[in-house]
Amino acid sequence: MKRNIPLLLFLCMLFQLNAQSQTVNITGTVFDDGTKEEIELASIRVLNAKDSAYVTGAATNATGKFSVAVKPGNYLVHVSFLGYLEQYFQVSTKTKTAIGNVYLKEDGILLSEATVEAKAPEIIIKGDTAEYNAAAYKVQESAVLGDLIKKIPGAEIDSDGKITINGKDITKILVDGKEFFSEDPKTASENLPAKMVEKLQVLDQKSDMAQITGFDDGEEQTVINLVVKQGMKEGVMGSVSGGYGNKDRYEANGFVNVARGDNRLSALGNFNNNNNAGGGGGGGRGWGNNRGLTETTMGGVNVAMEPSKKFKYDGDAQYRGTDNTVETTSNTTYTGSDMIENGVSSRNSVNKNMNTRFKFEWTPDSLTNIIFRPNISYSKSNQFSMSKSERTSASNEIDNFSTSSESSSDGHTLRLDGNLLINRKLNSKGRSVTVELSGGLSDGDTDGITYSKTDYSNDPTRSRIQDQVYNQKNNSNNWRARMSYLEPVGRNNFLELAYNIRNTHSETDKKTYEKDASGKYTVIAEDYTRNTKNDFLNQNISLNFQAHRQKYNYTVGVGLEPSRSQTSVVEPGEKENKDRARNFVNFAPRLEFNYLWDRRHNLRIRYNGQTGQASTDQLFDGILSQSATDTTRGNPNLKPSFEHRLNIRYQKYIQEKASSIMSFADVRYTMNAIASITRIGAGNSRNTTYENIDGNMTGRLMVMYNTPLRNKRFSINTRTFGNYNRDNTFISDRNGGDPQKNTANTYSISEGLGLKFNSDKFQFNIRGNIAYENTRNSLASTENESLNNQEIYNYGGGGDFSWYLPYNFVLESDLNYSSNSGYTGGYQENSWIWNASLAKEFNIKIKKESGTVNLPATLRFKIYDILQDQSNISRSSNANNITYSTYNTISSYFMVGLTIRFQSFKGGAKSSDMEGPGGGRRFGPGGGGRGPGGPMF
Repeated sequence: MKRNIPLLLFLCMLFQLNAQSQTVNITGTVFDDGTKEEIELASIRVLNAKDSAYVTGAATNATGKFSVAVKPGNYLVHVSFLGYLEQYFQVSTKTKTAIGNVYLKEDGILLSEATVEAKAPEIIIKGDTAEYNAAAYKVQESAVLGDLIKKIPGAEIDSDGKITINGKDITKILVDGKEFFSEDPKTASENLPAKMVEKLQVLDQKSDMAQITGFDDGEEQTVINLVVKQGMKEGVMGSVSGGYGNKDRYEANGFVNVARGDNRLSALGNFNNNNNAGGGGGGGRGWGNNRGLTETTMGGVNVAMEPSKKFKYDGDAQYRGTDNTVETTSNTTYTGSDMIENGVSSRNSVNKNMNTRFKFEWTPDSLTNIIFRPNISYSKSNQFSMSKSERTSASNEIDNFSTSSESSSDGHTLRLDGNLLINRKLNSKGRSVTVELSGGLSDGDTDGITYSKTDYSNDPTRSRIQDQVYNQKNNSNNWRARMSYLEPVGRNNFLELAYNIRNTHSETDKKTYEKDASGKYTVIAEDYTRNTKNDFLNQNISLNFQAHRQKYNYTVGVGLEPSRSQTSVVEPGEKENKDRARNFVNFAPRLEFNYLWDRRHNLRIRYNGQTGQASTDQLFDGILSQSATDTTRGNPNLKPSFEHRLNIRYQKYIQEKASSIMSFADVRYTMNAIASITRIGAGNSRNTTYENIDGNMTGRLMVMYNTPLRNKRFSINTRTFGNYNRDNTFISDRNGGDPQKNTANTYSISEGLGLKFNSDKFQFNIRGNIAYENTRNSLASTENESLNNQEIYNYGGGGDFSWYLPYNFVLESDLNYSSNSGYTGGYQENSWIWNASLAKEFNIKIKKESGTVNLPATLRFKIYDILQDQSNISRSSNANNITYSTYNTISSYFMVGLTIRFQSFKGGAKSSDMEGPGGGRRFGPGGGGRGPGGPMF
């Protein structure tokens, strides 16, 4: 027996070791409860069920999944992530170890060394998409989308309402993936309430055909997609607002949105005279370097419906009317000479535009997809302008002159367009065929009158008068057919054979008349009268190969592009056309490479080429301008241009630090670019036409970094931009010699830095920027050496704050400084713009039989340009000249406005949904918060 004791001890030890080696895996997947997207690097902590002692832990992977090995037993699993509410799960290995899907809700409390309020990340990179968290950018309850966009690092909205983010133009705004007033992002940015936005996503959206086939066709647009808060997708919300101020400034607008899941109906309308071209009445956009004074009236309806799983559509109808008056003072210095031109002008433009567009999508079965896009638009314009200018030359004073001119025009244009796309999958492995047909026509008619008088200071007998009336008809039609056949080749490889043919026909028929002896306009001005027709046929036959791998994918291909351009001209008194036909062939290689470290860290390299055609005016075989001293003539012999494009983009989101870096580089080189040729003639006149030239080039570089600081209330962002532009032209001197080539090389670099503090009761932003620009002309000017090498600096800085006071008062203010150096005399800028507003948020109580209804309202007093220091200066340069301009704009004024909001959502909306981005504050009576006294922030 004693001999068996060691054996028994050995067997017991072996059994114990075997038991210890038996483990099971606790598994699950973590999602964002709002977006339903996977959360990477969420913390998984396994605790002992008896005493909550820590046992082991892990983090989720790029797809949100986790797997933790534990011994058999009972456990408590703790799931958490920065900015989300934590969750606990009881797990017994005897019954179930798969937790399944875990949905975390935002705005949790994270316990670390100290208790800190968790803040959701400002920016997250998700593949090709940069997603901005609206809660990180506080705006007022009545703010519009544009107020939210302007708080995003790298975002700008110019005086015309054009939106750029990180240097890219935003061409479209989507709401939950559906277009909202397509091709007019200004309407959405200045009318949609900011409080309905949960996420703002910036992405490069491919064309319908590229999205279906997976092969890029170069027709990419940078768009914004708005993710609406969950609580606002079932019900009605809207607002009405109005305001009036001194100097008879006014604004009024209304918005209503009815949502039923995937169905949405929106209507909006506004009118104002405070240069707010899109309307909006909430957040106090109201100030910018707007050119001139503008009155706006607009209204529209947008719809998005899904009657069935197989059929859906969206579309809109819109009217916009503007009345704009611009007064300009300018100074122009011409390259290659010492000529300087100073001028003043006044222009009034009245425009009325109506347009409708729709998108219908039908999927009759799982293999077929049909998309149809019809569009129709009509525009009418009326313009009147007056100008006075003086052109002088120190080396040729005898030809100095001054010109006074007046002109007016009335015109209208009708456009019809349609696009049909049909895709059919031929098997489950990826074989498919896609056909796209599109066409359109445009019909325009303009009547105008021009009058100008030129006086030479040293010889009154040389005075010239030009007095003309004209009628110009512009008609065009176009059609295009594209076909793509997709064939799978092996595993995760595809081959595409594509064919594209497009034809454009344009006709300009211009008749110009001068006065006869009786004073009637009956004499044909032959130099200004032409009928020009142009037909441009372009084909592209391409073969492309695409491969998909776990970490990367790439596309390589080559295309053959034959094109034909034919122009016919009928001059006065002629019956036969002067036909000019030319044939061209270009090779269009393409390359795209995408590397994905994970879904939040990626690199894209893309190269392609594209053929372009000259505009109708540039091809017009006649004189385009109406000046008595200068002429601009088209050239029907222009060749199509071909542009090479190289784009590199790198993006990374560091989840554990909630920081992000975005960068891109873009280079474009154009062959047969269209350049102007200017001859300086007798009397300091300038005669310009167009020719093809090689060598035009542009390059852009952008790097942006955004990160919160340790306690997450502070965040910093930095933006670096670099630009290079090479512009070619031809210029002659007044002696009549052959024009000489001038190349203007422009280099610029700018740096912007911002610091932001964000809390429930107080928010501020501090920012600063500096920009340097250098332009060198290859055609040296001995008469004006300042043109040979120009250096300018632009400086800026400022800040803004929002202070949420007791009793629902909100105080907001912003101060901006701008300055420059290197500008010509009289156009130096050194201005401070200070704006401020005080708002009171309250409820309007309406009694009904069913009870009392509370309508949230905001009463606001706002004042713009308190220091009355607004200036409006611009500078533009190219290979021909440098121009400085100042424009009139709205001067300092104040306004009192009232906004009333209403909403009714299915099941009652959450309080967080009712608040504006960043969370609405409710202090004082009825606010559910503290009253006066206590800490302010």
